[in-house]
Amino acid sequence: MGQSLAIAILAYPGSLKSAVYGLQDVLGHAGHISEAEVSLDVLEDFSAVSKRYDAVILPPSAGRVRLEDVPVLPGFLQHLHGNGSVVCSACTGLTFVAAAGLGAGRKVTTHWGLEQRLSAAYPDLRLDTDRLLIEYSDLITAGGLMAWVDLALALIERFLGYPVAVATARHFIVDFRRRDQRRFRRFLPDLRHGDASILKVQHFLEIRSGDDVSVADMARESGLPSRTFQRRFKAATGLAPKQYLQELRIERARDLLIETDRPVSDVCFAVGYNDPPSFVRLFSRLSGLTPGAFRGQYRREDLKLAD
Repeated sequence: MGQSLAIAILAYPGSLKSAVYGLQDVLGHAGHISEAEVSLDVLEDFSAVSKRYDAVILPPSAGRVRLEDVPVLPGFLQHLHGNGSVVCSACTGLTFVAAAGLGAGRKVTTHWGLEQRLSAAYPDLRLDTDRLLIEYSDLITAGGLMAWVDLALALIERFLGYPVAVATARHFIVDFRRRDQRRFRRFLPDLRHGDASILKVQHFLEIRSGDDVSVADMARESGLPSRTFQRRFKAATGLAPKQYLQELRIERARDLLIETDRPVSDVCFAVGYNDPPSFVRLFSRLSGLTPGAFRGQYRREDLKLAD
């Protein structure tokens, strides 16, 4: 591949040292066997950002997280996220994501034992602790204390490719069967293009993709004139705004088809469409299968893996 990848591990006070070291080992090995130039920084000072990171990771902690021990960290995360970093948390690391307001009404996950406390502290947080990993283009959250392994493999797959992730999992003898080789194609837009106005719209769409969002709404969010916005959006993402929104919605639909038993019509409405037949045609064009066939193929593959 030949690309460069910069990842920061945020070693906040109380973070689990075994996870910090383990992330270095797993991500470092992936960089070693890939063609990418991978740099890994362990940060303990959150007062300034010295470089741009593709992803930042909040490892789990050995005990209860105390925001007062590191009050600058939520703002630090907001700054990194605003510059295009994918923010990632494992277990208790979600506390800082919530404090930074990056959950923004989306479903996120953490250790089940934290659900009551975090829900009380952050009423707008939508927790789904039945899921091990929940991914968005700009945010990845993982569940229990050892879920940092799944988080690391998700990042490796996203940035270095599926074969490198599989090879890394085999090297460390960890399970990788839940990953996305069964999903045929994914939509993981680039957040590293450097256009802050367009990135702001991408973050907006991550939260509002299920709503009735128009190109005019996107342009208004960007703060740019409509024609300038559309030109810069295409230059940054490779897609026209409407195409981008379609891809994002269909990616959400794939998640719902895999993770739930909701009828296809419910999935259609949940991701922002009002006409199920049109939704089925669009899904089929972008995914290569009808929604029902996609779900059936996934379930058949799951049964094979369980045998």
